[in-house]
Amino acid sequence: MFEGTEGTKSAAGGASEAERLIVEAINAADRIEAHCLFNLAAARGARDALRLRQELAAEMTPAEIALAQRRARDLIRYSA
Repeated sequence: MFEGTEGTKSAAGGASEAERLIVEAINAADRIEAHCLFNLAAARGARDALRLRQELAAEMTPAEIALAQRRARDLIRYSA
């Protein structure tokens, strides 16, 4: 489903938090979880996450997208 997601290594040599979130999103149980995780990765600066989220959103209903966005906002709010 997601092409061009090879990712890059951070300067420290390990995968960044945003890259980890992208991998989790690609392996997510459902589209809502994947969209939520792509939102979190995008918020951490992952440009690939923006594209992947957009591709996924094209397959989702407006209600699914709204739920995924609420979940992402809640995760950001409660992890701060």
